[in-house]
Amino acid sequence: MKHSETGVTAGTQPASTELRSDVVGTTDLVFFVLSAAAPLTVMAGFAALGFLIAGQVAPAGYLIAGIVYVVFAVGFTAMSKHVRNSGAFYAYISRGIGPTIGAGSAMVAYLSYALGQIGFLAATGVFASEGIALLIGVSVPWQMTAVVLGSVVALLSYLKVDIGAKVLAVLLLTEVGVLFVLAIAVLIRGGHEGLSADSFNPAHLMTASIGALFAITFVVYIGFEQTAIYSEEARDAQRTVPRATYIAIVVLAVVYTFISWAILMAAGPSRLAALLAGDPAQLVFDLNTEYVGATMTSVMQVLIITSFFAGALALQNAGARYLFALGRDGVLPAWFSRTGARTKTPQSAGLVHTLVVVCTLIGFGLTSLDPYTQIVLWTNTPTLVGVMALEIAVCIAVIRYLRHAPGGETLWQRLIAPGLATILLVVVMALLMKNMPMLTGLGPVGNAIMLSPLAVGFAIGVGRALWLRTAAPDRYRRLSGNTETLPTAEVVR
Repeated sequence: MKHSETGVTAGTQPASTELRSDVVGTTDLVFFVLSAAAPLTVMAGFAALGFLIAGQVAPAGYLIAGIVYVVFAVGFTAMSKHVRNSGAFYAYISRGIGPTIGAGSAMVAYLSYALGQIGFLAATGVFASEGIALLIGVSVPWQMTAVVLGSVVALLSYLKVDIGAKVLAVLLLTEVGVLFVLAIAVLIRGGHEGLSADSFNPAHLMTASIGALFAITFVVYIGFEQTAIYSEEARDAQRTVPRATYIAIVVLAVVYTFISWAILMAAGPSRLAALLAGDPAQLVFDLNTEYVGATMTSVMQVLIITSFFAGALALQNAGARYLFALGRDGVLPAWFSRTGARTKTPQSAGLVHTLVVVCTLIGFGLTSLDPYTQIVLWTNTPTLVGVMALEIAVCIAVIRYLRHAPGGETLWQRLIAPGLATILLVVVMALLMKNMPMLTGLGPVGNAIMLSPLAVGFAIGVGRALWLRTAAPDRYRRLSGNTETLPTAEVVR
């Protein structure tokens, strides 16, 4: 379904509201997803927290999260064959549950990705400032580096999708390569106390800390669902999107599980607690120095900056495309749906998204909040909550949609897998909410305020859809190709 604006004077080229088609392949999609997950950031920056919470069982937490998301991907990819829309979660929920809930979900999705990008850039600013001071001895405030890098991210995103993919590919391969150098060194030396798979013993999972561990291990997978965001720009989307989704989840599961296990082997179960008693954030860097050498650790410290940067670039692309879809379908003003005449990337939406991110960063920068222990946690926790809520809604939407509009899917694809994924994700969400104070350091009121943008965004989206249903019913029915009743298996463009 393509939209174009009318009312253009003679001799003037109409403003474009179409994304470029057939330009993004499976490899590009995989790089977008893996870069958003930022493997080096997860392992070097946050693996220690998983070990602090759950000890040697932490690697199993990453494996379990990967398995859950493979189950989720069954229904998710089945739906992608019917709905081709840059709104992704928004389009799926609108088609399966209804446009009113879909419009509210779209606002939640946008805010989740925007908050995630703000957190990424705040952390990037911290590491970039430390790196500049280390390399050239110049002290630069983290606020300045975060804003500058955010502007560069916006520029790369605007230029063209495939340029962004090429940049992400180089950064991603380099950071993953550094992690595997450490892992191979650990394997060659046999670890600190020998190699063991005891961390995957199911008996160890029955601990009180498993809920808090899942909160850590599930958040690091956020981003794999972005494959569907590029469905309108993908080559042979019915094959490309499902293939890229499964590849991304499996690669993340292998990297997170294997590297976290290698870190555990490098530390040794018996001395893990002692190593964490110092500065937990330095665990991976210290082990890398021990097994690989100080030079490679310096390289790792530089690459963690690019890891954060790559994640921010992927989230910039995702946020701009959600605003584009909302403008094209009438939830936001049509101006948001304009694309660049040459690049065919979301021009107006990208500009607004950049302003939202950069202005929020400046606002945080004017406070005394710690960028890493407060700003990052307070922006990325709502990201996890918002995305997991959307995943649960997508599972329900898949079941409802494919029940009325089957397209050759098996019972496993249209009912069993999405039903099982719903149960698993609800359990994880409950554990996350229960353990949230430990993650954020806030009480019930503080956590409610932290999550309030998601609730406000959902209310705004629902309110706008209800207004359209009364004031402009034709536009309401067009929300992501919807009608008032459940749709047929029409492919949405």
